[in-house]
Amino acid sequence: MNISFNKTQQSGVVLVISLIMLLLLTIIGVTAMRVTGLEEKMAGNSKDQNVAFQAAEVNLRDSEVWLAGLVTEPEANTTGSNRIWTLNSMDPTAGDAVNWWQERDQAWWQANAVAFSASPPPLLPPVTTSPYSITELKQYVSDTLVLGTNNAQGGLTYYQVTARGTGGSDLSKALLQSTTIRRY
Repeated sequence: MNISFNKTQQSGVVLVISLIMLLLLTIIGVTAMRVTGLEEKMAGNSKDQNVAFQAAEVNLRDSEVWLAGLVTEPEANTTGSNRIWTLNSMDPTAGDAVNWWQERDQAWWQANAVAFSASPPPLLPPVTTSPYSITELKQYVSDTLVLGTNNAQGGLTYYQVTARGTGGSDLSKALLQSTTIRRY
């Protein structure tokens, strides 16, 4: 049996199909690279936000430990000169409706708040700016109201601690608040 092919019957369809397949594979490859780059950016931003949260958490706990170690009750004032502020004194015209800590920039925090001061430092994540905190006197409740006794000397003092931390860049920030109760 003798089979012969005529060269005039070939029309190059295989070449066209091969080029289309190559184009499709190129489009899939470029799309996969773009998605991977976007996922890397998202993972980096998530890590940076997590570092900012951890930095704020470290400073929040540092301020709570400082409050727990006080022997006498500090006097609150509107300047925070002794590290205790009067509640909402950072923006007295706004009242309780505005969260002052969200509207302040890094320069305000550096000028008015207390920087993280633990030594030796615990496992503080790598941050560009030290975390800061503000402690406000929230309320004093005497034992007469709490226990129904006539002990005018005792009572509970409520403090609101606000901490601000930044991540590997100052673009990511975290603000945390806690309320601490103290008896003197």
